[in-house]
Amino acid sequence: MKDRGALPEWLEHTLATAPRRPGCYLMKDRAGAIVYVGKAQDLRARLGQYFQPSTSDTRFFVSLLDRVLGAIEVIVAQNAKEALLLENELIKRHQPRFNVKLKDDKNFLNIRIGAEHPYPRLQVVRKRKKDGADYFGPYHSATAIRQTLKVVNRHFQLRTCRDSDFKRRTRPCLEHQIGRCPAPCVLPVPVEDYRRHVDDVRLFLQGRADALNARLKAKMQAAADALEFELAARYRDQLDAIERSLTPQKVVLQEAIDIDALGLYREGERCIVQVLRLRGGVLVGSTSYPIKKTSLPADEIVDGFIGAFYDGSHPIPDLVLTPVALAESEVWAELLGETRGARVEVRFPQRGDKVRLVALADENARTAFMQSKKSEDDALETLERLKKRLHLTRLPRRIECYDISNIQGTNPVGSMVVALDGQLDKREYRTFKVKLGETPNDFAMMLEVLTRRFRQVRDGAAPPDLIVVDGGKGQLAMAEEALREIGVGEVELASLAKSRVLDEAGHVARGKVKARPSSDDVDRSPERVFRPGQKNPIVLEANSNELFLLQRLRDEAHRFAITFHRKLRAKRTLRSALDGIEGVGPAKKKALLTAFGSVDKIRGATPAELSALPGISLGLAERILAALGA
Repeated sequence: MKDRGALPEWLEHTLATAPRRPGCYLMKDRAGAIVYVGKAQDLRARLGQYFQPSTSDTRFFVSLLDRVLGAIEVIVAQNAKEALLLENELIKRHQPRFNVKLKDDKNFLNIRIGAEHPYPRLQVVRKRKKDGADYFGPYHSATAIRQTLKVVNRHFQLRTCRDSDFKRRTRPCLEHQIGRCPAPCVLPVPVEDYRRHVDDVRLFLQGRADALNARLKAKMQAAADALEFELAARYRDQLDAIERSLTPQKVVLQEAIDIDALGLYREGERCIVQVLRLRGGVLVGSTSYPIKKTSLPADEIVDGFIGAFYDGSHPIPDLVLTPVALAESEVWAELLGETRGARVEVRFPQRGDKVRLVALADENARTAFMQSKKSEDDALETLERLKKRLHLTRLPRRIECYDISNIQGTNPVGSMVVALDGQLDKREYRTFKVKLGETPNDFAMMLEVLTRRFRQVRDGAAPPDLIVVDGGKGQLAMAEEALREIGVGEVELASLAKSRVLDEAGHVARGKVKARPSSDDVDRSPERVFRPGQKNPIVLEANSNELFLLQRLRDEAHRFAITFHRKLRAKRTLRSALDGIEGVGPAKKKALLTAFGSVDKIRGATPAELSALPGISLGLAERILAALGA
């Protein structure tokens, strides 16, 4: 930082007039974008520390303030607690590049048991809400949650149908026939009996095997004493399922409370925060959260992580253990306690089992970091080999792959999928509604998509290092001509042609292939990569990482385009079926589709069933069915 006397006049004025009050400060660059949000007990003193000639602040962004800083805005708070809340909210809203940004956890799933229905079911949701329901999780993968639901559905007798199906059902479904649901939709199942099943499921999802086993053993014994041997056998099967599902979990602490133990490992500007989740003293899960490009000290990283992590997406435990001491630990405890509605502690442990628990979280963070680093190193090595094999002028760190989807020109769409440093990045995916009309023209469609994409590049979006299109020489020439028309010549191109069936002579089959004893006997050509200016294709080694990367990109672009195309086509079908019916506006159309699920089911309903919906009279119901050809 330059000498204090050489500071700009506006900055001198800001430092001199900053209030000696708690609050937050927002540092902005010269374009007006917020680059850092901080909090302080004394705003004037804290801001002055940044611009002392002999400052001990070694964070990377502090050395850049001379070049980037354009303004500082301060917001006064009543106390430290309010400043902490405000800082957390400002960081989430503005996502400043020098603050800790927790990777989006939208892929994490939770199981919800609602309280709004007398016969609740399990639902898979992404976001926890304050709606009186019970939430369990988060589960880090769809596979993990499917396995859990499989055990519950097989052994715990809860319904799986949606509320709308429950309301309309007139006879038991297959789940009842195979003994997995008591069919409360049509049979007189006592609510109290069903609720006992729900209570068992809660204990199972909480990992509380001892309490659940005791309940089920008592039920099994009672059923056996009453000579209800089939029911006793069902309880026995539940006990076996619980034993298989919950036995791998070990008690880590004798203290039966819920704990989140945070671990931290970093190298330079990259770090990982690890969360070990203990419920009732039992370790039930461990998840890592990578944080890239941060020069903040460890306490600020953990401080920012807590604010981002406990924002409603994750349950708040009785105790949060941190790997470093936090200046605002008591403030955090108060805030989390208010959110949870019960007492919460935030503690940096000094001795005993809890120190070992944080050490275990640190070790898990280090392991996750090394695995991530190895994966990134392998990805960069793959890109180096791809650069060499395709004779590229630079490392293809950003690869974009495009695909066009339409059926005879209807609802034409384009898709763009992106790989950054060898990994697919769904946040960068884009779809394009092609506006050419209904005449199929692959070249014109590709031209429109690339034109719109590079208009974004000219406006400041990241340019690709390599563009990949699906197909052979024809598709490559089409993409090359499209780029030439829009004046882009510096981006490198490649096309990936699928393998083709070979005839008995080993040539690409032009006509009908002679029948062979088995599909295993069909010979196929290798997949080929075409590059501009090269007559012969490049054949990458089969099963190599570089070929697999290009195949994943191509297949993902095709899947993404097809999914978007089907979505638009479905909307078009719904519009043609329901729109234009007098008296059916957007609200009634939504109510109909929500209640019945599809136009076909609406068509198969009776006028009385339609008129049971709010706002739909019997006359309107008959008019709807007539318009749908029912």
